Amino acid sequence: LFERPIKVGDWVVVGDKQGHVKKIKVRATEIQTFDRASVFIPNSELISQPLLNWTHADKTGRIIIPVGVAYGVETRKVRDLLLEVAAAHTSVFKSPAPSVLFKGFGDSSLSFELRAFIQDIDQVAVISSDLCFAIDATFRKNGIEIPFPQQDVHWKDIDKLENIVKKIVGESKK
Repeated sequence: LFERPIKVGDWVVVGDKQGHVKKIKVRATEIQTFDRASVFIPNSELISQPLLNWTHADKTGRIIIPVGVAYGVETRKVRDLLLEVAAAHTSVFKSPAPSVLFKGFGDSSLSFELRAFIQDIDQVAVISSDLCFAIDATFRKNGIEIPFPQQDVHWKDIDKLENIVKKIVGESKK
């Protein structure tokens, strides 16, 4: 801790705990979670475990929003619309510019990621929500469907199943 990897106010992640550093004492550090609970982490754990500090140098950070679209949609149009949505948000940096990755072909959708750097990582949840609302509105306006998972069920040996059901129903009527 003498090296100052954290300071009061930093957003840190230690193991499965994360929040803002409230107090650093001799034996333990108090972290306030995003649910407003206090977690006391022994300082020995802070120096022996990996520590992720989102705000050590500054508060800028990257936001990643996964987006799935229906098969058949023009992929370059999806990219262009996602970039427009990001560019329109006042908290998204112009440089480095937002980017869109075409991640692959999922079971129910084509998978994309919108990636952008933002001014204040503490606002990641609010900005993510803003961008999701804007993406939904933009896709609706442009006729781009965000699908939900679907599965087709193919019954094998349906004739045998039908005979069993008839037999059970017939016996219950007796």
